[in-house]
Amino acid sequence: MTPSTSALQRLRLSSRVAAVGLLAALFLGGAASPALAHGTDSGARSYVALGDSFTAGQGAPPYEAGPCLRSKYSSYPKIAALAGSYHLVSNNACSGASLSDIAGQLAGVSSSTRLVTVTIGGIDAGSNAVLAACAPNPASDLCRATVDISLGTIAALPPRLAATYAGIAAAAPQARVVVLNYPRLFQPGLLPLGDLVNSGTDALNAAIAAGVAGAADPRVTLVDVTQEFTNHGIGARLPFVAYDPANPTAAPNFHPNALGNALGYVRALRQDGILTR
Repeated sequence: MTPSTSALQRLRLSSRVAAVGLLAALFLGGAASPALAHGTDSGARSYVALGDSFTAGQGAPPYEAGPCLRSKYSSYPKIAALAGSYHLVSNNACSGASLSDIAGQLAGVSSSTRLVTVTIGGIDAGSNAVLAACAPNPASDLCRATVDISLGTIAALPPRLAATYAGIAAAAPQARVVVLNYPRLFQPGLLPLGDLVNSGTDALNAAIAAGVAGAADPRVTLVDVTQEFTNHGIGARLPFVAYDPANPTAAPNFHPNALGNALGYVRALRQDGILTR
């Protein structure tokens, strides 16, 4: 069963730069907007973003040149740099990145870096495989088998996540390493596939929390974004997640849109006091 146009007819995607600017002005209260730069460490408040498509901003086109589907204007790192006092040196995240790719993303991270944010683990958990297997028919044997494989993989992820977070902390010895988890993508009860994906997200988020605990480093902290995305999944009146029912394979689909990055991820960072420290 694929997401139908009738079930998702209320979806409204919002990824325009003007909308993000307005939202930033509304919920930031006119905070100063430091200029963004790439590849140059500005010192005491320098910030580097790592991870997968959720950090890259895949759900909020247009994209920068290259294969990583990094949003030009509306990734959460770019909005976070406007929302707080940190200077974004670079967003090294890339669509499709897995845990094994993080080491290669550490270019630009140094002893001068003061903040690192990261979302990672979705690809390792088999999220793409589950969507591919289950979208045609969530009740199929193939879907069940793929979900079982994914759940087994997720159960083994905490030590790998912990080692990844510890590696980031070692590369940035003066930085706070902030691990962000994943939102539930669908409104509960909207579709069988949506509920299945949401349950997988819950399991992955539990593994991420265990990985943060396993890193055993007070500089490595977790920011939970699930509350900010509650009632804003696919099928909500005001969705924070991109989905175009007319184009189910569109690149932004199943990722936070501009609203999700600003009012989901960045709001969670602000609520937890990350952007003011």
